Amino acid sequence: MVQKPSGIATQAADGIDSLESRLRHQLVERTDYMAFPHRLDRPVSGVVLVAVRKRAAKLLSDQFASRKVRKIYLATVAGKVSPHLLGNWTDHIRKVAGASHAEIVASTAPGARLAETHAQLRSYDSSTDRSWLELAPVTGRMHQLRAQAAHRGHPIVGDRQYGGIPLSDAANCPPGQSLDTGDPSAVEPAVSGAPTDQPPHRILLQAHQITFHDPRNGVSQTVTASDKPNQSV
Repeated sequence: MVQKPSGIATQAADGIDSLESRLRHQLVERTDYMAFPHRLDRPVSGVVLVAVRKRAAKLLSDQFASRKVRKIYLATVAGKVSPHLLGNWTDHIRKVAGASHAEIVASTAPGARLAETHAQLRSYDSSTDRSWLELAPVTGRMHQLRAQAAHRGHPIVGDRQYGGIPLSDAANCPPGQSLDTGDPSAVEPAVSGAPTDQPPHRILLQAHQITFHDPRNGVSQTVTASDKPNQSV
């Protein structure tokens, strides 16, 4: 398991900074094999499972395919989230053709895929008018959490691609959540109704915790973003 900072892709073409390129440099003397059974968006930080053996890669990929892996994200969103907007989020989502963007659509729309997430409120900060949510996705669609939160009128802070308000300094984050050490540049204001292929460097969404079965022994493991972030599977 490793902890990805915001502002870099999980994987990218040769010559472009990414989590994979950094790990390959660090582990060059240990292994020449590396696989990612799942990914995080460029502006999202948090835990990522990395396999350095083919058998581990297959076993982890099978767990994701069968939805045996449980992931918990922490998100800071704009506004006070009403109780009726919590619980199970069930939508249909599709990728916008020709853009790195997803949209919520009717279940009958071409390309629509079911997206399910369980949402809980951790806290609300009246001084900044922001809510701190715990989001547990059941499915893994493109930009799922970002699109679902925005669809309910509470975009993730900093996520200009989905109408989020600009990031401010770390002092304005809800208790228990801080900005990571990714790109320190400020996020530009949102452009209403205009998807962009250049997302912000960071948003207040973190892959906080992941539960899976260790390929080495089959034992259930739960790791969080603060637990030994430089370990690899």
